[in-house]
Amino acid sequence: MRNLFHFPKLFRLCIIVALSTIATASFSQAVNIVSPVSNANYKLADPTVMQTASELQAAITNAETAGKALNAEAKAIISANQNEMTKAQAMKNDYLAALNNFSKNDVTPYNTDMNNYTASGTKFTELLKKHNAATLANNALPAKDRKAATVAALNKEKLQIDAWAAKLAKWKTSLDAAKAKLDVKNTALQNQDKKQQAANQVAADKKKASKVKLNGLLDQLTLCANYAAQCRELLTSKFKATPDPGYFGSPVYKSAIAELYNSMKI
Repeated sequence: MRNLFHFPKLFRLCIIVALSTIATASFSQAVNIVSPVSNANYKLADPTVMQTASELQAAITNAETAGKALNAEAKAIISANQNEMTKAQAMKNDYLAALNNFSKNDVTPYNTDMNNYTASGTKFTELLKKHNAATLANNALPAKDRKAATVAALNKEKLQIDAWAAKLAKWKTSLDAAKAKLDVKNTALQNQDKKQQAANQVAADKKKASKVKLNGLLDQLTLCANYAAQCRELLTSKFKATPDPGYFGSPVYKSAIAELYNSMKI
């Protein structure tokens, strides 16, 4: 039965939303609409055997009832997919904000402090090297040739170097503590990144998996819309009636179909 009213996917959307004005081939038997989501069954009687306008109008109403139910199921799936994507995107945004704060408030200050420590350590090493060379040179002199002022200057410089070394040691301890905190925060960020990536993948997988059901709903909606269009055609040709476009010709339906069609794009 399904193949009797099947259209190529590329043209299906345009055909569905225009069915209120385009005549279709005559039906030869009843149409059985089955939801691929809930398995709900809607039996649409053969319109060609109907004898009155009221029968045809009732048949249109039945098709519209089925169409509304199918669209409601599609909307529920689309809404669930969107909720998953929204939640995943929020997790990604939270991660990116945390990463930016980590870089700005933790990594940058640490790097600045580390660069200053390294520069200070370089100057300390240079001074220590000169001091040691001067001390060795002075000690190499005979005691009678050593000048008290030179010895005093070297001793004073030694005190400054010792103080500088103590400052560097304390600075290094502070940097090590800061680095340990950075490592903890970085590990937490990596875990946060993994979770947001996993959430995005789950959302994408669910959307992809739902495509089969959404496509099945679109097929069934095509059958419903075709059926209603045929009934309207019969109302016009057999009973000279001018039926209104109904649900399948309404902006609400056209919007729902457009949303359904777009949601199947991965």
